[in-house]
Amino acid sequence: MSFYEKVEENLDHLELYQLLENEMSKYKTLNHESIKWDKVYECSLELLEQHTIDAKIANYFMLSCLVLKNELCFDKLLKYYENFMQILTQSPNNFGDTKNQILQKKKIKNMSDYFIAEFNKNEFKVSQKINLEFAKLFEELEVLLECKFAKLQIHQKQNIDGKTNVSSPIKQVNVDLKNTNLNSLNDREYRALFLNLANELLQNNADDINAYAFFVEAMWGRIKLMPEHNDYITRIRYVDKNVIKILLESKDNELEHIKIFMENLALNPFWIEGVKLFCEFLEKRKKNTALKLLIVLVSDFITKFENISKLRFESGELMCREEIFNYFVRQEPNSHKNTPNPKNVKKQKEFEQALFDINNENYDNSLFYNINALLDMAKLFEEKEMPKNAKIIYIQLKELMEKTLLKDYLLDDYQKAKARAEKK
Repeated sequence: MSFYEKVEENLDHLELYQLLENEMSKYKTLNHESIKWDKVYECSLELLEQHTIDAKIANYFMLSCLVLKNELCFDKLLKYYENFMQILTQSPNNFGDTKNQILQKKKIKNMSDYFIAEFNKNEFKVSQKINLEFAKLFEELEVLLECKFAKLQIHQKQNIDGKTNVSSPIKQVNVDLKNTNLNSLNDREYRALFLNLANELLQNNADDINAYAFFVEAMWGRIKLMPEHNDYITRIRYVDKNVIKILLESKDNELEHIKIFMENLALNPFWIEGVKLFCEFLEKRKKNTALKLLIVLVSDFITKFENISKLRFESGELMCREEIFNYFVRQEPNSHKNTPNPKNVKKQKEFEQALFDINNENYDNSLFYNINALLDMAKLFEEKEMPKNAKIIYIQLKELMEKTLLKDYLLDDYQKAKARAEKK
């Protein structure tokens, strides 16, 4: 199949695009090694063939090819390059205005620089014919982009294996996590980090209230302002109808259904009706503690932004209709019928205060303070007799510290985290 011949600016309405972005949000984060590169390959290839020529998607495709390491991947990548160069030569307006054309050229140059560097460092199972075609292609691309690439080094001995199937890799790309303070993460990485923490906690206990707090942080933690609008009409697309259908379908696996809700809502943070659907799902499943927490957090979010009830999606639907606003702000969940034990309320408040204190002490988000915050959180879980939660934090801490240039004063903490993480 031939590749698409123009750039489409907005792909947010495509579930395929959302799946791809969700996987690539893990790139160079603590969750990097869980990337499903075969899915990245399939999704990015389909988008490039049917929806856009955008070099951003091509970059994702290129990264998956480098990981999967087979002839089929590189042949497809070569054909994408050929299509890109043809459009650039014959129909440059397909990339948009002059500004966007320059941007696409810059993206393809950066992508090519990275590909050549990785190609020269590794020996891929690719035929000599493909290698020579890439070498020739980059020479021609230099002329089109008016730049200079490093020379592609063609290895003399090549293992030709045209029958290799696309599969998920065993070895993943190494990631340098020395600078993993929260401020250094982009929005997708930040979202992926907290969703991963939520999923880890849910895996051990689907009623763990901390998982729902992490989910809300993934969804709204980076939102400080309401989206730009023109007469309250934003450029945000309404949620794809297929996504809504998936969320409303009855599923036997309750845990997976919760995860699907969280992942899709985190990708659509202004779809308040979707959060209401999640709350109704939790109410039916009698998860009253999680329900109560969500209602409080949603109420806080929508009352903080007074204009949210006026804002509309691109297609005209209100982001937060009056009945949805009232559901969170004025209604109490059914669990209010059961008066909570004052002692339990006090313990819960003490626990929440301890988490707030940890957050406040981590005032500069440096690596040192992030490590201390994780240590304090793990200790808190241990004190509250939540060993499974503590172990999850220790595992995250161990993985972070193993990719950090440890100084002497961190060795004791690392050894403790390693012991706790590996304890059965």
